[in-house]
Amino acid sequence: MKKGDKIAAVLIIALIVVSAISVFLYKQHIKSSHHIASIKQDGKVIKTIDLDTIKEKQEIKVPYNGNHFNIIEILPGKIRIKDADCPDKICVKTGWISEPGQSSVCLPHRLMITIEGKNAKVDQISS
Repeated sequence: MKKGDKIAAVLIIALIVVSAISVFLYKQHIKSSHHIASIKQDGKVIKTIDLDTIKEKQEIKVPYNGNHFNIIEILPGKIRIKDADCPDKICVKTGWISEPGQSSVCLPHRLMITIEGKNAKVDQISS
């Protein structure tokens, strides 16, 4: 192995180690934040739920336009659209969401659930 090959191998290994550490730290940061589910219909927030405080199964029926509906199921740490009477049911097929940035959308009923993270602790940069 030439000297240049050894240097390239060391750089690649260092890059892999730094990447692995970054992913680990990011996942730890997400776990330390509160998970808030925001349920919106027609762009207006109709309910916010702190998923970290949920202890048992809950269901919410969200009506739309009189005779249409979505049923939202909430368990500790996660939320989903369990049932809907929309034609394609893509929102139901999305399944559970639990991490900040994830969303579940029912376009026909103009319903959107998003997970937002709020840090439980003050970060090290704040003063």
